Amino acid sequence: MAAPLFCPASNAYAETVIIDPKLELPEITDRVYMDIDINNGETKGRIVIGLFGTVVPKITKNFLTLCNNNDYAGSKFYRVISNTTIQGGSGDEAGKVGIFPDKTFEPDNYSIRHSRAGLLSMVRGTGGTVDSRFFITIAEDSGWADDRYAAFGVILEGFEDVVRKIDKVKVQPPQNKPKVPVKIVKSGAIIIPASSSTANE
Repeated sequence: MAAPLFCPASNAYAETVIIDPKLELPEITDRVYMDIDINNGETKGRIVIGLFGTVVPKITKNFLTLCNNNDYAGSKFYRVISNTTIQGGSGDEAGKVGIFPDKTFEPDNYSIRHSRAGLLSMVRGTGGTVDSRFFITIAEDSGWADDRYAAFGVILEGFEDVVRKIDKVKVQPPQNKPKVPVKIVKSGAIIIPASSSTANE
């Protein structure tokens, strides 16, 4: 059964609002999962992601729909910058997958600071638009991404067991492409009971 999509009529968060998830996470409106395979079965695991739909509704709707439709299945983590970020979300690295016209759109805002490890943020394309590609922060402080990239979620489960293992794979410079395949095997939405939809559980 498909999870209901969170899509408020308008986004009340202006560009001037600053949200520091190190101090307190924004409201988690939706949860999704990704099943990951590293090096053809050498390591398998699941990451669970909480999405900040109240703050960034367009990005949340896009990401949640892609996960719910299993559109990420077969795509790769295509760039690993050790102790900084891991990047994924497109099988061909072009990122032309999405629910909006032309598959790209303007991000809602840049309100959420990149102040903790395990945050998800959108990779920017031409002209600053976003699509299906995302990165996960590894460092506790990724302030270089503030006001340039739109954070939209956080790893709730699987950071140590899965994300850090991806961060440690050997890469091929200069693009830092993993030397072994790191694939998203399956993705989907997780229905949150109404009584447990608050952020800091």
